[in-house]
Amino acid sequence: MDQLQRAVVALAQPAEIQVGLLPDGVCKGDELALDFEEALPNLSDKQVSAEQQAAISALDDLILAMSGERNIEFWTDESLLRSHPTWEEIRVSAKACAIAFGWDLRPPPPSGAIYIVAGGTGS
Repeated sequence: MDQLQRAVVALAQPAEIQVGLLPDGVCKGDELALDFEEALPNLSDKQVSAEQQAAISALDDLILAMSGERNIEFWTDESLLRSHPTWEEIRVSAKACAIAFGWDLRPPPPSGAIYIVAGGTGS
């Protein structure tokens, strides 16, 4: 599973699974979005159809629309990951993206990333 596939499939998961993909003490919504944004440059390495590109762009647009300081709580408040309607829109868009690429929607394995958690060490 490459980085983009893992990021998209993670964004497609229900909130309860998403929070379990990352260690406690990190801003889980922010990390999910960052994983996706960091994987986007890898897309240029692949041949993608117009449908796949449209699906990636739609997901990216949803994420970018919530960027900025005015929406900081959207990314840092774990309860919003579970309850904010835009998170559900992101999940639906990510699921459509995964389907466009033919990716399995089972929860992805841990990323192997090292996180600096608030008041502690990375895991």
